[in-house]
This record gives sequence, structure tokens and C-alpha cells, in this order.
Amino acid sequence: MSPIQKKPTFTREADFRRERDFGAKIGATFEFVAAQFKPLFQCVAYFVLPAALVGGIGIGLFMSNMLGMIPQMGQRTGSATTISRGYSGTDAFSASSVVGVGLASIGFLVAFLLLSGTVYGFVRVRMSTPPDEVVQPAQVWAFVWSRLGRIVRAWLLLGVVMLVGTGVVAGCLALLGPGFVFLIFFPMMWAIVCLTLYFPILWIEDGGVVAALGRAFYLIKGKWWSTLGLYIIMSFITSTINYVFIIPFYGLMAARVMLKVPGFDSEILSVVTMSIYVLGWVFTAVLPLLAMLFQYFNLVERKEGLGLRLLVDSLGQGPPQVSSTTYQPDEEGEY
Repeated sequence: MSPIQKKPTFTREADFRRERDFGAKIGATFEFVAAQFKPLFQCVAYFVLPAALVGGIGIGLFMSNMLGMIPQMGQRTGSATTISRGYSGTDAFSASSVVGVGLASIGFLVAFLLLSGTVYGFVRVRMSTPPDEVVQPAQVWAFVWSRLGRIVRAWLLLGVVMLVGTGVVAGCLALLGPGFVFLIFFPMMWAIVCLTLYFPILWIEDGGVVAALGRAFYLIKGKWWSTLGLYIIMSFITSTINYVFIIPFYGLMAARVMLKVPGFDSEILSVVTMSIYVLGWVFTAVLPLLAMLFQYFNLVERKEGLGLRLLVDSLGQGPPQVSSTTYQPDEEGEY
């Protein structure tokens, strides 16, 4: 009878650094969440949720203004009627909309930066913490804070690359016409998929931002399609779960626009429903980040075998494991 294999508890570095096939990477994502649920999501709630809620308030203000414009736009039959009903194209740029867009942009940018840092920082701290100890939020924040400067430089580098790339594409479109888009679509997709490994490399390894960029393209060589498939599937799972959290906003939209229920035109309701959606987004967005992290560990193990070397180095260092509860180590048993 073969021994029963226990699921990894993800308390040792060797639990992460393993070769995994496609299904095993998806399974490891959910196993890790189940094993480390409380400390991981405690860190996410402390560090990411405040910025995400700021973004939720901003998008709630903007969507409240947009919902208020829909009945006026539907009733118009001409420009004169539109003006008489008080609708103008400038309504989309009202003070609440501008403030909402600003809060949403800042909040979501900071939230995504802190989300990736918290998830990957948690894993990095977990790998270096003794297995019998629980990772504390203070440990994760100290790790994230010490590396925020490098991550900001990485974002700036990507911003410059995107800005230059956009300029080149715009110039080529002006010279070569719309057909040029099809020539660059696949190279752009290839680069974007490669960059899904960029931030796992930055947080798990200690190299520079430029070196991490080159390493992402190196690791994904030969595994581009599997990386794309993994990201698509995990994004689909995340999007499906997120539909549950967007239901309150859809209910508000139906009551306010279609049924015209009195009292449902409050900005507060729009802010609350969008905040619920953002709350769901924060916690479900952990899944694709973890999936790409396990893809990173898988690719590193395939090319460099770090996990195997860890296992070899750990041989003989731990206490002897007794698998039988019937006989003691000094007894012969029955043969």
C-alpha cells in the first residue's frame, strides 16, 4: 500500500520550489490560500483594503453621476429638448465625477501596488520563517516597505517602455496605416505574457529592476503558452467569482434606472455597492497573482533546480520521522 501523501502546508521553502504541471499549479494556488488563509488575508486587509476602498468611493461617485445621466439621455429627442431637460455633455465632467475619477485612479494604483507586494512579500517572509511560527503582519510590512523603492522604479521603467512603445506604434500607424496593428499584435501579446513573471521575480529575488526584466523573458522561454493558459484560466475564475460582488450594483442600477424606485438615487448607495465590489476584487485578485508565482517557482525549478538542492541540503538535518504508531524505532516489528 502506498503511503498517503499529505497536502503541502506551505511553511517551508521546499513546499514552494517544486516542478508542477498545469493542473498542479492551479491546485497549489487554492491549497496555499486554504493553508495560509488567516495570516495572508489579515495582511491584505491591513495593507491593501484602505487604498482599495478609496478607489471604490471614487468609482462609486463617478458611477452615481453616470446613472443619473442615463434617464436624461434616454428621454432626449433633440438638442433643444436635451438642453431644456437640463442635460449637457459637460455633466460627465461634474465636480463629483472629476473627484471620483481622481480617487479611483490613485486608490486602485496604490491598491494594486500594495496587493502584489503584500502577496509576494508574505510568501517571501513565509519561506524564511520557521515552520512552527505564524507570519505576522508587522513582518510582512517591514519586508514590503524596505523594497517599495525598487518596485516604484520598476513601475517607472515599465511606464517609460510603454510610453516609448506607444510613440513608436503611433508613428508606424501614421506611416503604414491600420494594417500595422496586426503586425505588432502578437509581439505585444508575447511581451505582456512574459511580464506576468516580472513582479514575482522582483519580490522573490534580490536583483535589479532591469535584470528582473531580462530574467522574466529568460524563464518563460519554451513555456509561453502554458503561462498564457494559466493566466487566462485563473483570470476567468476570478472574474466569475467577482460577479457575485457586482450583483448589489446591478440591483441598484435596475432600481434606479429601470424601476425608478424613490430613494435609490443617493450617491451613498452607489458608493456602498461599488465598495462591496472592490472588496471582492481585492480578495479574489490574490488568485492570479499566486498562480503566476507558482508558475515562476515551476520555471525556476525546471531550469535551475533550486528546490531539489534545498531538499538535498536538508537531508539529515531534521529529527528522524517515525511513520508507524505501533512500533518504536528500536523494535523490529513483524516480518
